[in-house]
Amino acid sequence: MRCLRLPTAGLLMLALTTLLCVDAQAAEGGKSLYLLGKRGPLAGLIPKPGWYVTNDVYYYTANSDNLVPISGRVAQGVDAEALVDLLQVTWVTDFNLVDGRLALGAVIPYGRVEVDAQAAASTPSGLALAAGKSDGVTDFGDPALAASIGWKHRDGDLFRAWSVYSSIFIPVGSYELGRIANLGANRWGLDLGSAFTMGNFKRGREFSGVLGVTFNGENPDTDYRSGTDLHLELTYKQHLPMRLSAGLVGYYYQQLTADSGSNLLGDFQGRVAALGPEIAYQFKAAGRTVGVDLRWYHEFAAQNRVEGDSVFLTLSLPLQRDASSGFQHRRVP
Repeated sequence: MRCLRLPTAGLLMLALTTLLCVDAQAAEGGKSLYLLGKRGPLAGLIPKPGWYVTNDVYYYTANSDNLVPISGRVAQGVDAEALVDLLQVTWVTDFNLVDGRLALGAVIPYGRVEVDAQAAASTPSGLALAAGKSDGVTDFGDPALAASIGWKHRDGDLFRAWSVYSSIFIPVGSYELGRIANLGANRWGLDLGSAFTMGNFKRGREFSGVLGVTFNGENPDTDYRSGTDLHLELTYKQHLPMRLSAGLVGYYYQQLTADSGSNLLGDFQGRVAALGPEIAYQFKAAGRTVGVDLRWYHEFAAQNRVEGDSVFLTLSLPLQRDASSGFQHRRVP
């Protein structure tokens, strides 16, 4: 890739010009629209008809020494921290489609993101240089609308559930061109996938997984289009006495196609994997089964992407009185 030719203005400009000539991050902002790790235990199960509420408190901290294209800028030496609350409301209908149960849902994120960069440069439209840049914002992120169709089958102690889903990400969250901390991505997105859950009531074991593909639209403010990406999430857990359960969770992210559009960095693709523990507890409240789930994901093997740690604290409950399925209730894709 050809380096930008910038006027000489001391060591700062020389350093930043050098930054623009090395490899960079995948996906604008170094992140995907799909929130890795959000689905986990009982991912394939759509419960009985009714209204359900799931609230995730999500914390993520990550960094990268590579270049990151963010909101019309190129940043290097990035440290990012996010604390976001994701409220999800799901309506499981009485309507059956191809012998499967239809569910509709919406997710609204609200939180704070802080990003620090050791150096930053704008795209050729401005060519603004800085030795360091820090931004923070507290606001709403991009909401998502989802639809799922699920099936389930029980044979003695063996339980099987599977579903297909679609989610659309609406670019109305907080976004500002040139700001390196944004809760919104300023681009449409469509995520399509399938989930499954296999359980054994006698042994109390569960294995769940999600496989999806996210199609990204173009950011109209930067003329940047992030590539199509694939995500895989897996959970293995053991249900214990006293309504406790514990297990392992993990995910794998792989960008399938390169980014394109108006950018300084050329085509590139990214990937990351994560693994960590999970623990959950159920309790009764006002005739309802409430689930609390804590998951920690430690990322590794990152390529062309930020790498860090994420934690989910999830509270889930039905709005109608107890509709327990025998396993802990979880969000509906």
